[in-house]
Amino acid sequence: FEIISSGGWVMIMLAILGLLLYSNALDLLLFLFRGNLNPRSAKHWEKWVQHPEESVGQAGDIIKYTQAGPQNPKSIQRRFDEIRFNMLTRIDRRLIFVNTLVATAPLAGLLGTVIGMLGTFDGIATGGRGDTMSKVAGGIQEALLTTQTGLMIALPGVFFALIITRKKVGLEAAIARIESLTLTLKT
Repeated sequence: FEIISSGGWVMIMLAILGLLLYSNALDLLLFLFRGNLNPRSAKHWEKWVQHPEESVGQAGDIIKYTQAGPQNPKSIQRRFDEIRFNMLTRIDRRLIFVNTLVATAPLAGLLGTVIGMLGTFDGIATGGRGDTMSKVAGGIQEALLTTQTGLMIALPGVFFALIITRKKVGLEAAIARIESLTLTLKT
């Protein structure tokens, strides 16, 4: 609490921003790491496409959905397009939110820097009084603390966003592979 109070009200904003950033990033990562749309499960996909009733997990849901109804290539491709649109659009929206929060954290830190420097200049301007040095030191502390906090929130967030993007590309590849297997084996 002492650190937060020495950084001023901007620290509260940074704490909320960090909480939003990491809760959304972790939730998105958990969604992408769960399930069986990964290379380890790929060995089962061909068997599941041939026998959809045996399929399980996310891959199984996709296989069962895409094989329901007409089995012509156009219908199957439309169902896969629908799955891609639903899954990937949701991930993209949340990734944009995470990236926006990552970009906002250093800006909020910069706002704290400006506020801290204004406090420093106020301390210098009112020089001659006994509390001049404490005002100057407090302003500098606030400026540096908020900048540091903004960067400490943003830097790991960048890596989370990169991991999410990588997993999303893997998910796209898995859906494309299942689509290819389905079209090859069922038409």
